[in-house]
Amino acid sequence: MVTGKTALLRAQRGWADARGLRYDAHGCVRDLADNLRAPLSAEALAELERGSELAPGTTRPARLYSLCSSAALVVNVFDYWRGRDHMPLLQALAVGGSGGERLAFEHALPTGLAGDPPTADVVLYRPDGRLVAVESKYAEWLVPRPRGKRAFKDKYFPSGGRVWADAGLPRCQALAEELQDGRERLKFCNAPQLLKHALGLAKSAREGSALVYLYYDRPGKEAPTHRAELDRVRERLGPEVELHVATYQAVFRALRARQDVERDYLDYLEQRYFR
Repeated sequence: MVTGKTALLRAQRGWADARGLRYDAHGCVRDLADNLRAPLSAEALAELERGSELAPGTTRPARLYSLCSSAALVVNVFDYWRGRDHMPLLQALAVGGSGGERLAFEHALPTGLAGDPPTADVVLYRPDGRLVAVESKYAEWLVPRPRGKRAFKDKYFPSGGRVWADAGLPRCQALAEELQDGRERLKFCNAPQLLKHALGLAKSAREGSALVYLYYDRPGKEAPTHRAELDRVRERLGPEVELHVATYQAVFRALRARQDVERDYLDYLEQRYFR
């Protein structure tokens, strides 16, 4: 049986084959430029180097080289908007309010805890200082989350402390505790990651900042469960976290309908991801 992730990789290999692009047995391109709509700017390169997407593995190239890379999808969709008015993009994401022109990849959201902070795939900066932090999923959500593994590191549950409740997020605290002790289990939605981002926004961003879960939808047996899990998380956290859920397909359709977005950008996205 072909899995959803395998189907995505096959589609990306078909796109690459049609253009004569070379890739290895793992689906990684030989030349990074072949995986990107446009060359990385110096800003984008520096931001991506803060994370792990450009760090080579022991037996494979860096993850950004993969045809099924979520980071490549983020770069191909969002880097176009660097230095441009973000209002069309925010409207496509169904996030209200004013838009700016500044964005960043691999943006850290400090929580005040030891160790590495959670990192948003991309953030959009509003003129008033509020953030729109985007967590992107391409093929990752199609793989069931492992059983028997604790949802959080011990630092999120210090002795005598309740880190989310102390940050004004009691609903997040309750869900985190249920995930940690196994009372709640989500098969496809990475709720612990969203909770870490929510904590980071509460601790280090201006009040009113938003979190967007943006995923590449595809039909299949995983889709209804994934969507139901997302709806459940939104319902539980809604009163204290501005959490938006959007699909790349819906964002693309909204942008495609506009007359003020460059056609070559939209044509690339359509041919590669949305045919």
